[in-house]
Formats: sequence, structure tokens, C-alpha cells
Amino acid sequence: MIDQVELEVIAGRGGDGIVSFRREKFVPRGGPDGGDGGRGGDVVLVAQRRVSTLASFHARQRLKADDGSRGGPNQQRGRSASALAVAVPVGTIVWGRDAQRPNEPEEVLADLAEDGATVIVARAGRGGFGNRRFTTATRQAPHFAQRGSEGQHRRLRLELKLLADVGLVGLPNAGKSTLLRAWSRATPRVAAYPFTTLEPELGVVDVGYDAFVAADMPGLIEGASEGVGLGHEFLRHIERTRVLVHVVDATGDDPLQAIALIDEELAAFGHGLAEKPQLLALNKVDSPDGRAYVELMTPVLAGLGRPWFAISAATREGTAELARRTHQLLRAIDDKTEAAALTEVPVLRPEPRRSRFEAVLGEDEVPVVTGSTPEWLAATLPLDDREARHELFQRLRRMGIARALDRLGVEPGDEVRIGEVTVRWDV
Repeated sequence: MIDQVELEVIAGRGGDGIVSFRREKFVPRGGPDGGDGGRGGDVVLVAQRRVSTLASFHARQRLKADDGSRGGPNQQRGRSASALAVAVPVGTIVWGRDAQRPNEPEEVLADLAEDGATVIVARAGRGGFGNRRFTTATRQAPHFAQRGSEGQHRRLRLELKLLADVGLVGLPNAGKSTLLRAWSRATPRVAAYPFTTLEPELGVVDVGYDAFVAADMPGLIEGASEGVGLGHEFLRHIERTRVLVHVVDATGDDPLQAIALIDEELAAFGHGLAEKPQLLALNKVDSPDGRAYVELMTPVLAGLGRPWFAISAATREGTAELARRTHQLLRAIDDKTEAAALTEVPVLRPEPRRSRFEAVLGEDEVPVVTGSTPEWLAATLPLDDREARHELFQRLRRMGIARALDRLGVEPGDEVRIGEVTVRWDV
């Protein structure tokens, strides 16, 4: 199973606005009619149950949405591009960071835990305005238009965590795969050697009046919490489970030591794994050695503080009783969760108001203006054109940026950095 991949995603660039003037018979001096560019396409991830792995991204690690079309004459707006929708498995966690800032830490963008859950991972660039948009009473024939803005460019890491109610844990060859086959119609590979299961297998366990989903996980070994063996690839998947069934080979050299080892690895990995409710399944009691061990160690097992069952996954002895007890434990957890939800009083807090811009002195003492609108204008207007520069400064003044820069002591002719663009301030 491919359960973690890295991707590069690029949203579509907005189309450019154009410079155009009406040219019709009997209208020799028609006004500006340049149309706006269309918006680019977003990159969207959609969780779908029909997709089970991230394997398709192994050969497709760059996703690029279409760009918007440029505007046309006669006020024709350019075509906006459709979003690029990409299917991922249910249970995918999306981490991301700006591709242009490699030192920026990753952040969780979404946890796609439900079928149909959607997240925009890269937003499209806006289309640029045509020259018609810049017509004013004092500028009736603008000879400039705005470029479309670039779409977001991100590096993503997709991490798949299976969605199962119950996780079957234990050392390699303890009998987890055999138990899942006894419980359900799943058909994991079964053999008498370690690491037969190299990827998690899901099975639906029917208890007659209800059902739950169990996952047969690859076997743990000492050091798994540090990535030894299948390590983190295994432990990541049991984070979402609500109950653990710890399968122990009762014919092994030291079953109690095996139990302690798994407990230590769960605790060392963290993420609440050691606190999950756990049932012990002493397996292979169809063997005389296994049955004798369980009978001998019954007082010790009772002192472990968790329910335990003597089973034979191969002959299905005790497996139905174990399934019913597992289901009861799941229902008890659900009841507690619902009761807690009913007693919680929601606290409504207004979202903090976001400032339209911020003006501060940078480390090199050059004033820096940040904010989506001023950065967008500075990046897309053709500032080598005198009219376009005048338009930028007018809009910045209307936003109150001129007053903010005045408080920082900015004089005409001083350099000001707006996003990634540096201009000479002109009031």
C-alpha cells in the first residue's frame, strides 16, 4: 500500500486583461472596451471510497490546473478554467506549505475523513482587468491593462490513515490475518512466517444485529515506534481506531514478554495509542501447548487489567465471543461520546477581524506593505507604465496605506516593498 506521497500542485494562472478601444464605422473615437481575463482553475482534492490507495500519485507527482483565458475586445471576458478535481482515499490527511518558501513549516490543510469531503489545496489566480475597468472622469482612454495573477504553488504531503473501528495488533505471525478471515469475508494472505501482511487489510465483522470494521495491521517488532521494520507505516494506521485487539501467540516462547513489548511500542509512539481500550486474544489454543499455557497463566492474565479471551483463529474457537465483546466495547465508547457531546455547551467566539494590510519597517529599514489586495495590485499592474503606477498609488491611498507609510516617515522617492515588488513611493 502506498500510504504517503509528496506532490507539487499548481493552480491555474488568471488570464490577462487587454487594452482595446471601440473601432466601429461612424465611431472614430470609441472608448476603451478591453475585457477582463478569466480566472484560473483551482486544484481540489476529493475523498472517494472507490479509491483505496495513494498509488496513482507515485507516477503523477505534479498536478497543474488550467489557466484562465485572456480578455477580448468589446468587453468580452476571458473563459475561466475549470477546477482540477483529484480523487484521494477516504482517510487522507493533507499537509502543505508554500513551494516558494521551502523553509516554511508544513501545516495540516485538511483531514478528509468522510466520503465526498473536499478541500481546495491551491487557489487559482484572479483574472486581470481590461483597460475599460480603469476609465475615470480624468482618465478616459487608459492605455494599460492588468495581468492575471499567478495561482498558488504548493508542496503537499498526503498521508493515508485507514478508517477502522478495531485494529488487530501483535507480533508477526501471531495470527491476526487468520482472525480477520475467521471474523469476516476478508482474505488476507496467511502463512507461517513473519511479515506475511505487508499492508493493512480491512474486513467487516458481522455480529448478527450490527457490524464493525476491523483492520489487520502489519506485525510489530521491537523498535517499531522508532521506525524499525514496518514501524511508523503501521502505527500511523491505528491512530484512528477506537479499540485494539491484541493477538498473542500462546505457543510462543514468552507470551507475557510479547504483550509487554507491544505495550511499550504503543506507548513510545504516543498519539494516544497506549490509552485506547484493548482486548487480549490468546491465540492458537487448538494446540496442546497453547491451551496448557492459558490454563497455567490464568491468574497472571487476570492481573493484567484488561479483558482476555482464549481463541483459535484457525478453528474459530472463541472468535464469535471475542467479536461480540469487541462490539460491546465499541458501543460503550459511542454512548460515552454522545453523552459528552450533549453536556458540552458551545462557546461562540467571533472570528478575529483581519486587517486589510500591514505596513512595517523591514529588517533592512525598507518599509514593507503586506496584504492580499495591495500585493495583488503591485504584482499585476504594469508599473513601467506611468498611468498604471498612478493607478496603483491612487488605490493605495484610498485604502489608507499612504497614511500608514507617512507614520513610518516615508517620503516621496523612498523605496517601498509591496509583497515581492519594490516601488518608489509617489504621493
